Amino acid sequence: MRIERVAHRIVHWPIERRGASTRWTEREAVIVAVHGDATGLGEAAPLPGMSIDAIEDAVAAVHALAARLPIVLETPAHAVAVADRVTAAPAARFALESALLAAYAQHARTSVAALLAHGRPLAELRTAIVCDAPADTDDATCIKIKADRDIRAIARAAPAARLRIDANRAWPRDGVIARMMALANLPIDFIEEPCVDAHELLGWPLPCRIALDESLVELPPDVLARALQSPQLAALVLKPTLLGGFSRCLALAADAHRHGVAPIVSHALEGPIGYAACRELARAIAADVPVGLGPHPALRGAYAR
Repeated sequence: MRIERVAHRIVHWPIERRGASTRWTEREAVIVAVHGDATGLGEAAPLPGMSIDAIEDAVAAVHALAARLPIVLETPAHAVAVADRVTAAPAARFALESALLAAYAQHARTSVAALLAHGRPLAELRTAIVCDAPADTDDATCIKIKADRDIRAIARAAPAARLRIDANRAWPRDGVIARMMALANLPIDFIEEPCVDAHELLGWPLPCRIALDESLVELPPDVLARALQSPQLAALVLKPTLLGGFSRCLALAADAHRHGVAPIVSHALEGPIGYAACRELARAIAADVPVGLGPHPALRGAYAR
């Protein structure tokens, strides 16, 4: 199929200080549209303070793609390769991959998940619900809780739910074991990034297993390979905006599967287009675990725009 035009616009929307979003009150994104035999959309929404790239990188990537037009996409892998050649900026690469693959999928009358999956993509996803307080639990079976919330009160409100605790590297290294021991009698699947350099904990016997999230952006391949061999590692949290798109996340998911580690797709507080692309990635990976793509209380503004 042929791509002949590319366009973009910058959008802003407010977000509430809820869940993981307490550091931000607004999000900014570049919406990318490619046109030709079909149309596809992508979203580049670098997360300030966490992403290694910025909005300007996404705009530059759109201009770089425009300079290559027209292009003919012969396979889904070709779409991924084009995005990879155009930019190294993670959020921008995710946006270009999303737009090009969406156009290819539309032309082929299939889904992006079907293009990416080695087998049949999941039809439905199970999700973890973000909870700030006991009243948020509803009938959730899997709950994500920030480590500074009242974890025990939320657990009491949902006694049948599994728990995922997100510390965002905030615990002091010398206090991690004590804090884990204080929570170890709860039904905790893992604690995300309990401290800086959390991967270094994986050589110890831990009261709770851990998950790696933001550190995946920076860990060298050999260090990550050693981390995946530890029985104390429960999950890799895959955020394509931070990690550079579908292809990088699919490679990490394959590594995780080989070591019995759960690959959990999550978002980085993107708007609807980025969120939809994350869902296609999760469907393609087809891991039998709840993903981090449940309704997020901070994103009401994104869906109202």
